[in-house]
Amino acid sequence: MFTLGKIRKHKWAKYQFMIKNEDLIPYMPETYLMDKEVFGVFLNKYEDVILKPSKGSRGRGVILVSAEGNNRYKIHSEDHIVTKKGREKTYKYLKDKIDNYIIQQSIFRPTINDCPFDFRVITQRKKDSNRWVVTGKVAKVAGEGFIVSNITRSKGHVLPASAAIQMSTISNLPYKSLLRKIDRVALASAHHLVKYYKKNRIFGLDIALDQNGHVWILEANLKPFTSHFKMLEDKSMYRRIKRYKSS
Repeated sequence: MFTLGKIRKHKWAKYQFMIKNEDLIPYMPETYLMDKEVFGVFLNKYEDVILKPSKGSRGRGVILVSAEGNNRYKIHSEDHIVTKKGREKTYKYLKDKIDNYIIQQSIFRPTINDCPFDFRVITQRKKDSNRWVVTGKVAKVAGEGFIVSNITRSKGHVLPASAAIQMSTISNLPYKSLLRKIDRVALASAHHLVKYYKKNRIFGLDIALDQNGHVWILEANLKPFTSHFKMLEDKSMYRRIKRYKSS
């Protein structure tokens, strides 16, 4: 069983910390420790669920389970898909693959050319300062056939956040307003998380929008990779992130 004292860097611990803030709860997909009973409860409640290793990073081991009707379930991992009939057989297939996993409500993300995307948002503060700012925001577009948006793992690509929204299935929504909402949620997350990770001067939020433009916090990263921003043609955000790290 997990204990918060030993796993402060794990996804489950960070989720537990974040839901202590009532203002963040509307942006948090329902998440729980994975076991057979919880798996059944989530499948009753949601058509699609995401399974993640609590200690994992960079999209490793993420599995999407989707109800296909007629008591059949699609299991999507990396770019591989299998279908099982019945929850018992589905869970039996998954059991050996999901040690120390969490289960999460799946968010129906918008797509670009049928590929889902979400955002990496970097929040930072300077030394001896309590003022958090968003220093970078980039869209990560999953590669064809993949569910994870990690660029290396899915062979995907990055786009400026505003361009991604305007090219996507939610292009009808006001992108400037959506980007402001993402910033507000990211900053609220940083202000709350620093209570538990007092030495942190940077947090990376993986944030998704759904088809209605609602903001969802997929997870928080304590030592986020910033290489996504180096991939953009405009390197200004990458330079800003580096300046904040050294200031």
